[in-house]
Amino acid sequence: MTDSNGGLVACGFSGRKKAAEESTIHSLPNDLRSSLRRSQGDSEVISALHGIYSGRDISRPPIVLITHSKFLRDIYNMTMRIPKGKVITYGKLSEHAGFRNAPRAVGNAMARNPLPLVIPCHRVVRSTLQVGNYGSEKSGNSRTKRGLLIREGVQFVGEKISANSVWDPS
Repeated sequence: MTDSNGGLVACGFSGRKKAAEESTIHSLPNDLRSSLRRSQGDSEVISALHGIYSGRDISRPPIVLITHSKFLRDIYNMTMRIPKGKVITYGKLSEHAGFRNAPRAVGNAMARNPLPLVIPCHRVVRSTLQVGNYGSEKSGNSRTKRGLLIREGVQFVGEKISANSVWDPS
């Protein structure tokens, strides 16, 4: 979904088009839902999202981050700094964004991410270096998250992410 200037406000993806659309709409505040337009015909945005999903190096489409929360803005901005092929834990992301001891809140922010792929929440993982859930449901699809990470070059040792793929922003 885009705003009147063509900035990407929310997006989603799923094997089922209707599911993606519903999760995208639910990620937005109620008062904004009616003022946005579906950008199904915007081939540039769709092409960029497809490129990101495929693991290609691609410029991020212009986005509009709609939130009044400093916490969400800071967390999402820090998440966009995670390099392709790297991951960070919820706790470390929380710490480096300036919110010590808020890994659960970071997890909730990732689950409600209005711009998956663009704000690469799939690059944020459990402290055990296991992938964890992906999406807003508790039974989020870890297979999808793992696939995204593999396409981006993240290395695994069994079910855990290799320490070589952990990003340290310090």
